[in-house]
Amino acid sequence: DAVGKSLQRTGRQMTTRLTLPILGAATAAGTLSTQFETSLSRIEGLVGVAGDQVDQWGRDIIAMAPELGRAPRELADGLFFVTSAGFRGAEAMDVLEQSAKAAAAGLGETRIIADAVTSAVNAYGAENLSAAQATDTLIAAVREGKLEAESLAPVLGNLLPTASAMGISFEQVAGLMAVFSRTGADAASSATTLQRLMLTLQKNTGPAV
Repeated sequence: DAVGKSLQRTGRQMTTRLTLPILGAATAAGTLSTQFETSLSRIEGLVGVAGDQVDQWGRDIIAMAPELGRAPRELADGLFFVTSAGFRGAEAMDVLEQSAKAAAAGLGETRIIADAVTSAVNAYGAENLSAAQATDTLIAAVREGKLEAESLAPVLGNLLPTASAMGISFEQVAGLMAVFSRTGADAASSATTLQRLMLTLQKNTGPAV
């Protein structure tokens, strides 16, 4: 009887301290895996990338996630933004990697940084502005100003096409946004001020030659 009761107590303790935590961890891992697969499936279903390419990207993400210190699902969500902006193949993974490195440095979520980086590269062309250069500039703007990438990314899409057409570099745009923010203006107000300034210059001087 004594041995039997002792074994019962041991069994209950193992269930509480070992079995249930293992089952909980397994459930959590399964949930994360499902979320990761769902994020990848969006790239195939909504962006229209071939399944073979998406599978390869998935393997690349699994390999790079530990090195970058970001969760696979976060990287997959970032890749959705990258591919939605038209990037493919190795170029897409380069943009994702640069964005993830900036996220690891504390700039924000990978998808938000990827949104800003792709807007910049698309506006100026990959031959004029690389993903690494765009990321470095974004980091500098956040560091030198009072802006966050989360607030900066949405306004760049409206600013950069005009700036590019006028010959105003991404570094100059980001620098001006940082300067405006130091006086207390938020990203939206800074963008409005800069847009008006560019339109005034464009009206007075005509198209850039």
